[in-house]
Amino acid sequence: MFNVLIAVFYYAFYTGLSGIAVLFLVRLYIGLSLKLTTKDLMMVLFIPGSIGLSLKAKSPYPLENLYFYLHVFFGIMMLIGSIFILYLHLELDII
Repeated sequence: MFNVLIAVFYYAFYTGLSGIAVLFLVRLYIGLSLKLTTKDLMMVLFIPGSIGLSLKAKSPYPLENLYFYLHVFFGIMMLIGSIFILYLHLELDII
């Protein structure tokens, strides 16, 4: 049972890491579909936490709901995956 829990933390961590690339690609698609200038597009892509997206894109932008739900999903996965990192860092030997 403990091995299943560690596996869940492990896969949640790597799912959360893959979310960085997925959210980057969604921000790229949104920026290209809004036809932003190069400077604004770079702000949308590289300012963390979607701050650049909220600053440069008007509220009803394409894929807004999908981006929000993906952001929440990958955030939860990273939170769960951080338990795996703590487990590795503290070298817990509970078994």
